[in-house]
Amino acid sequence: MKFEIMTEILFELLSKKTVTAKYLAEKYEVSVRSIYRYVASLESAGVPIYTARGAGGGISIVDTFRLTSTFMTEKEFDKVIGALTAIAEGVPDKTLDSAINKLKSVIKNEYASCKMTSGNLIIDASPWGDAVGYKSKLNVIVGAIESISVLHIKYHDRNGTVTERDVEPHFIVFKQGLWYVYAFCRLRGTFRFFKIGRIENATVKAENFTRKNVSEADMGLDFWENAAEAIPVRLEISSAVVSDAQEWLGVENVKEKDGKFIAEAKLPLDGGLISKIMGFAGGVKVLSPDILKTKVVSAAKNLLNNCG
Repeated sequence: MKFEIMTEILFELLSKKTVTAKYLAEKYEVSVRSIYRYVASLESAGVPIYTARGAGGGISIVDTFRLTSTFMTEKEFDKVIGALTAIAEGVPDKTLDSAINKLKSVIKNEYASCKMTSGNLIIDASPWGDAVGYKSKLNVIVGAIESISVLHIKYHDRNGTVTERDVEPHFIVFKQGLWYVYAFCRLRGTFRFFKIGRIENATVKAENFTRKNVSEADMGLDFWENAAEAIPVRLEISSAVVSDAQEWLGVENVKEKDGKFIAEAKLPLDGGLISKIMGFAGGVKVLSPDILKTKVVSAAKNLLNNCG
């Protein structure tokens, strides 16, 4: 435990200019005295740490201190390079490519006998059947984010409405197997998530914007497209479509009970959910809530009338 906390403190000091002993003690749930003992042990190991007393003081590490490349093992380097390579293949980025090459050069020099086994993780941003168009569109969006340029997009919402709008892209987000761009929408005057698969085309405009100070907490990543209408849903899944239901809802939300497959999840009550349930062609039965049952029955009747 002592070694683990010391390691965490070291990385804490490397990532921040100054921290207080009280902060570290609260974070690692130890006494302030213990923190000073850990710091003394790091100093004994050759880490140049200095402590300033009084207001504005704290524990710091000299700016020139750097960890040697061997602070990571061969396998750790391999895993990091593999993960970064997978991300770079999904979202190409010149800076990321440069970082990967630097890491590869480090491991080549420090572990000359190491045989790289990276490649177990693959991230492909494009949908099935489209390996070029989607990635080209993603490259345009990433380029707009990096150059802080306004992006003009033609967007299809889930109701089929097509709009053209200017947006200020801030982040690329990968959520529940889907890619989004988080951008300030000038048409609506607010930040929104735009599903990249629903963007028909994207063009970088010759106009820059001022990035807004947005944190991950501000983004609300625990979202549905219509989060205000999300409701608890209970479904009975037939064995014929259980695999598809697991991919849709997640295997952790589809359980076998008394010989039946029951799915429980919080889902948005909208047309997309109705269409999804009907798309299983009778393989999904709504157990609750009643309002969802009513909507599915109504949609089924409309379908029959249209077929007549």
